[in-house]
Amino acid sequence: MSSWIDANGEQLKGKNILMYCTGGIRCEMASAYIKSKGAGFENVFQLFGGIQRYMEQFPDGGFFKGKNFVFDHRIPVGSSDANIIGTCLICHCSFDDYSSRCRCTHCRMLVLVCHGCQNESALYVCELCQRQGKTVRSKQLIENGEPEPSLPDLEIHNFSSDTIVLPQVPREDDVRTSRKLRILCLHGFRQNASSFKGRTASLAKKLKKMSEFIFIDAPHELSFIYQTPTPVPDMNCASPSLPPSPPPSQSCNKKFAWFVAQNFDRSSGVDWKVADGPFDPLQYQQRTAGYDISLSHLKKVFSQEGPFDGILGFSQGAAMAALVSAQQEKLRGEMDFKFVVLCSGFALQVKEMEFGPIKCPCLHIFGNEQGKDRQIANQASKELASLYDDSCSVIVEHDCGHIIPTRSPYIDEIKDFLGRFL
Repeated sequence: MSSWIDANGEQLKGKNILMYCTGGIRCEMASAYIKSKGAGFENVFQLFGGIQRYMEQFPDGGFFKGKNFVFDHRIPVGSSDANIIGTCLICHCSFDDYSSRCRCTHCRMLVLVCHGCQNESALYVCELCQRQGKTVRSKQLIENGEPEPSLPDLEIHNFSSDTIVLPQVPREDDVRTSRKLRILCLHGFRQNASSFKGRTASLAKKLKKMSEFIFIDAPHELSFIYQTPTPVPDMNCASPSLPPSPPPSQSCNKKFAWFVAQNFDRSSGVDWKVADGPFDPLQYQQRTAGYDISLSHLKKVFSQEGPFDGILGFSQGAAMAALVSAQQEKLRGEMDFKFVVLCSGFALQVKEMEFGPIKCPCLHIFGNEQGKDRQIANQASKELASLYDDSCSVIVEHDCGHIIPTRSPYIDEIKDFLGRFL
């Protein structure tokens, strides 16, 4: 965005500029950047609440035409206006339904492909990648004698009725910039996708040239835990003072889990509960229920948001990823992935982990004996690593506690492992 503003500054200077986005947040930085240009760039305005709030106030769409793309199960949110301004990537007819989740074969961006043009074996290229010279051409176009793209050493691969034309030996720099590993990230116990994204921000930044992290919430929503402090006697009062009340649940971020206790009550609703006692560092060993629900949840994520190259799990999320990797062959077709990264992981004592060495390529990252990981003991992570075939397992021990380290030499070992799959 900043480079476009720099290149087109003269066209914007002295104009009234209206900024708008999905929910009114992303245009904040762009507006500030334009205003920083100085004289002639003062009249920058933002649509409060973005298009989402605008359409709530104007159900017919007002001055906005089309639909608003949102990042949840709804995908497009539109007005009462029945007009469709989107077009199919293939036949260019009116179409604006992204629910089939067709994606560009190069950048993984969702593309619009109408029901008549959809083909399970077809590969698609978005308009932006087409401008960069990346093409997927149908067999019919090639047979009609249209000119081939100017690429060296062309190799033709047949996919049913569709044909893709690609360089036979792509340059290394092309691979590094156009191909990133898509990694599904599973948070730990009593966390959520948002908090885990924040905790791994440094890791994501250092791996941004080779990977893309996708964060999701686990399916089991947990109650908020309220630790009641010991009442403090008040010398001026006949009875001890009462502990403060917990904040309202609406003001707290929801917490989730991949595994829950055997007596977990899903019908009790999500609200504050008083903790049974002080924190038990071995509590993770008692939470083994809920795997079937979590597995079904992941299958749905793979179907709707995949494909993924690998799975990264942290703490309880690593235990979930380990269970999935142990069944990699059984899950093939529903959950296809090449590797797992298990951070501060542990093995659950369940039957799925009992059938010989796991042959899924795996990177184990956990604290050493002096690593001060107070949640998952060093021995528990070692036992998990021992369940994997030595030929496909890499172990990184660190001294950083219950985190994923991002300094050298640990980040270099992480990059080396992921680099095998580019």
